[in-house]
Amino acid sequence: MDEQVPRDFETLRATILDRRESLPKRIAQIAAYALDNPDDIAFGTAASIAASAGVQPSTLIRFAQQLGFDGFTSLQQVFRERLRERNSSY
Repeated sequence: MDEQVPRDFETLRATILDRRESLPKRIAQIAAYALDNPDDIAFGTAASIAASAGVQPSTLIRFAQQLGFDGFTSLQQVFRERLRERNSSY
């Protein structure tokens, strides 16, 4: 993808919201789940997240790639960093 990969949660959230209407059905389903359950995305396994969201684990990889990431783990790092930033502000 020629667009810049979101590196922080707010940029990622804005990107997901901006693209939500044009995403395929299952990828849109995981996008909605990710925005509603960011802590689960941060620390869950691909299998557990997929089961909770009602999609196949491969959908998580396609979702991450749709946003410009190499794979799900790279996307997951943005969700984890969100929690680190939130906890460091205390």
